[in-house]
Amino acid sequence: MDEPKPDDNNVGVLYVRSICMVCAGKTFSCHYCNGEGKNYIEAADKTVIRWINNLSNDRRDDILKRIIEKG
Repeated sequence: MDEPKPDDNNVGVLYVRSICMVCAGKTFSCHYCNGEGKNYIEAADKTVIRWINNLSNDRRDDILKRIIEKG
């Protein structure tokens, strides 16, 4: 599985990279991950909010400022 690329179907969608606990370090992989056990999962809105809230104040303020400018 390659890293997701923007297209008409997933523009504006964020992904969380994770490790498949079943396949990591094994010589096989399931249908949901690549041969290294890495997969990409669509990030839920709550995950994005949690990520933003855990940023430094300066970085969070810069992101929010840019969002407001686009609005």
